[in-house]
Amino acid sequence: MARRQCHHCKQWIESGEPHDCWTTTEDALTRHLSEDLRDAWDRLRETTAEFGEQRIYASHHSIMFARSACYSFVRPRKNSLELCVFLGRELKEPQVQRVERRSKTKVAHYFRIVHRDEVEAPLTEWLREAYNLPEAMPSAAADPPKKQRQAKQAGKTPMKRDNGKQLARVRRICQSLPGTTEKLSHGAPTFFTPKRGFAIFVNNHHNDGRVAVWLPAAEGVQAALIEEAPETYFRPPYVGVAGWFGVVLSKVDDEQLGALIRESFRFVNTKAISGRAAKSRVSKRR
Repeated sequence: MARRQCHHCKQWIESGEPHDCWTTTEDALTRHLSEDLRDAWDRLRETTAEFGEQRIYASHHSIMFARSACYSFVRPRKNSLELCVFLGRELKEPQVQRVERRSKTKVAHYFRIVHRDEVEAPLTEWLREAYNLPEAMPSAAADPPKKQRQAKQAGKTPMKRDNGKQLARVRRICQSLPGTTEKLSHGAPTFFTPKRGFAIFVNNHHNDGRVAVWLPAAEGVQAALIEEAPETYFRPPYVGVAGWFGVVLSKVDDEQLGALIRESFRFVNTKAISGRAAKSRVSKRR
């Protein structure tokens, strides 16, 4: 029987076998840690948990710390813990490995932790600052109305459009999947299994400035991806309510894009097979 290797967890999956590695557990992500890294992780988790009410959960390769939104996450590595802390300002400190501005109000700071003694001030103070960031932000009422902001930005934001290169990438990957057909749906190139759509290419949809692909996913995947990399993933209109997520194509390489599209293809096929099986059971009962 044909098998494939999951791009994310590297597990080999038999053809037709259900597989979903987007959701995981803290234990699964930390069981490989050395004694020093385990001590560092335990201290980090205990420290953040004492800040107050929040959600701590595992998703994909990370363990997330969130209030109304993610304020920090940890990626357990072989020889270190990669800690990301979202602040409203940029730190210029030697402990910071790199900085990424995620939005006008959020700056991601990355730290490398190898020992529990590193989980102390000022790192813990920055974590608490990140936890309290929503309370320090101006209220939504203080922001200009959405239409005013859009009108103000319309003349300043260059509208990105694809010259054919990104569509060719998506088309090449989708057409490599068995039984795939391409049709125009609402003016957008859409790729179908024999029964369902599994990828929609969008080229600056309603002048949103994105050249992207929209993909379906299992429950919880959309939120986890957006929290982990909001500059790459987003909730698309119309289909976002059904769990689809958008991928900014310039932010992912061919390997990552191929893995995402194949997972969505598998998800849609598995869903279709489950639906047919359920209908068959009902029919036999009648």
